[in-house]
Amino acid sequence: MNEFFDSYSEDDMKKDVSTNVDLDSLTQIANRQKFNIMLNEAVKKSHNTVCYLSILLIDIDYFKEYIDKYGLLSGNDCLRQVAFSLQGTLKRAGDLVARWDHEKFVCILSDTDPAGAATMAQKMSHAIIDLAIPNSASSAADVITISVGVVTSILTDEIASDKLIKKADHALSIAIKTGRNKIAISNS
Repeated sequence: MNEFFDSYSEDDMKKDVSTNVDLDSLTQIANRQKFNIMLNEAVKKSHNTVCYLSILLIDIDYFKEYIDKYGLLSGNDCLRQVAFSLQGTLKRAGDLVARWDHEKFVCILSDTDPAGAATMAQKMSHAIIDLAIPNSASSAADVITISVGVVTSILTDEIASDKLIKKADHALSIAIKTGRNKIAISNS
């Protein structure tokens, strides 16, 4: 038998498989499936306590144009840098950044009120600008920027996770429509 496989236990294999299922293969941060699990757990946990939950939906501004100008490989590198930077802004164990779809990310901020969510959105926006990834295809800035839709809710039995996402998405669409490189906050 192979020495590698002898030392690699069944528990190790299960751990690797479960970790890989939760990660986006390109960015190596949590994927949408992991986000949905965490969001549903946060909503279920709220049945026992009253607490805030904030969701940030994040879009890389003019990303399609960026890929058209700089190519797919540069686009993939940009996604990895943005993901790493967004994740680096989070300091608490209950918070999570995940890849939502192609150029979108989503963030759960547990026990975070509206002011805290707005502050975190600003930190994320500044962190992305600080990457200084050139983007001459953007009319928002000469570097990669993000638009952020923010929703904060006091979790109750009546709140549904899909409603929170819809509100964050609506706020994001406002940030995009009003010029990008902006943060829009939903009235929850």
